[in-house]
Formats: sequence, C-alpha cells, structure tokens
Amino acid sequence: MKIYPLGVGGAFTKSNYHNNYIIHLDEKYMLIDAGTTLRYSLIEAGFNYSDIHFVFISHLHFDHVGGLEELVLQRFWQFDEGKHAPKKTTVIVHKKLLASLKALLRNGLENQGRTVDDFCNFICLNDNETYKIGDYAFSIFDTSNAHAEGMLSFGFKLAWKDLNIVFSGDVKRLQDANLLGQVNQNTTAIFQDVSFTFNGAHATLQEVLDYYPENFHRKIYAMHYNDDVEKFTDSIEQAQIKLVRKQQSIEF
Repeated sequence: MKIYPLGVGGAFTKSNYHNNYIIHLDEKYMLIDAGTTLRYSLIEAGFNYSDIHFVFISHLHFDHVGGLEELVLQRFWQFDEGKHAPKKTTVIVHKKLLASLKALLRNGLENQGRTVDDFCNFICLNDNETYKIGDYAFSIFDTSNAHAEGMLSFGFKLAWKDLNIVFSGDVKRLQDANLLGQVNQNTTAIFQDVSFTFNGAHATLQEVLDYYPENFHRKIYAMHYNDDVEKFTDSIEQAQIKLVRKQQSIEF
C-alpha cells in the first residue's frame, strides 16, 4: 500500500496545500478528502480527476470538501470522440453525514434536470462497518463534536493482512474521539492531526503525546500542521514522531 500526501496543511495554509491524500489500494486510488486546493495539489502530485476510484469525506469544512464539486463535475463532463462519456464519482461517507453532504452538493449540481445521484454513487457506512476494496478493509469511526462542537466528523481505519492504519481526521478532544479504541497491536501507523501552537479545533503536540501511550509515539505520523512547522524541529525529534511531508509518498 502506498500513500501520497497531496497536502499536509491546515485550513489556512499558504504553502502546504490542504490535508488531502491518495491511497493506492490494489490498483485502485482512494482520495481522502477534497479541499479547495485539490485542483492544484492533485496535478502537482501527478494525478488527475479521472484517476480516482473512491473519495472519502471526513467532514464538511472547506479544506476537506471544498474541491469535491469540481472533481465531480470534471469527471462527469468528459467526452470520447465528441460523445459525452461521464464518470460517476463513488463517495464513501458515514451514514450520518450523507444528507448534509448531498445538501451541500445539491446547490451546484441539481440543475438542468439532474440530481446529485446522477453525478455520484454513495457508499454509506455505519460505525465500524467494513467496506472491502480488494484485500483491504475500510471502516469509519465517529469523532463528531471532538473536532468542533456541533459538527459531524469521522476518521477511518484501513486494515490488510495483519496490519492496519488509523487516520484521525480532524480532532481536538482526543478522549472524546476515543482514538485509542481504534488502535491495537496491529496498528502500524497513526495519522494524527497535530498543531504545534494552541488551536481550538486541533490537538497540540503535547496533547497528542499525553494522550497516546509512549510506545505508540513512534507510530504517529503528524499531519494537518502549521506552515511554520520548521520552527518546531527540535520538539518533533524529541517526541520521536514522524512528520508527513507534502508529496513525499509513504509505503507500508
């Protein structure tokens, strides 16, 4: 399995693009979130919209969903020898988020007699329900209210053979999100959003280190961080966590 970080930055990043990823699974490409910088980060990483087989949306902040409508439209409005050859976009989403996501897309897609369902296929999962992609098992867990009070949000777990990775999504209140409930002895990596200064919607490095037992620290891949991350190199090295870098692929 190979993971391509299209971007690693927070909502207001100027240099790191939004925290969106492509995961290569048995010749299938899954896009993790679709922020407004996707139109730049995807191309720079060597991909295009037609490459995507699945899209997972964790929540509805613009840095995670602001580029989804363009992706859907670009895939739909394709032509082959002058004939319309649309590609519907398969979106994996938690069942609780489906109505809100469709309402968001409806504003731009539902015209000329078309509905959202003309553009998208939705795969809806409940908590910890599994969707199989080849040899991989994809499941979603609920982190609602742990990122922003009153907001639906979700992370995911991806398992294969005797290994798994856990992806936090955006989380501030780690205990409320119960991320440790997703981690086990087979977890090889924890992709965790980390802020290196105080942040009201994301856990700080110290909060992350205090939450996870020390034997998990080396498994933490810090993402969704500040643009000035280089100021905190010593803290990162001392914590013995890894830093996900924009467009530097990771293989398991």
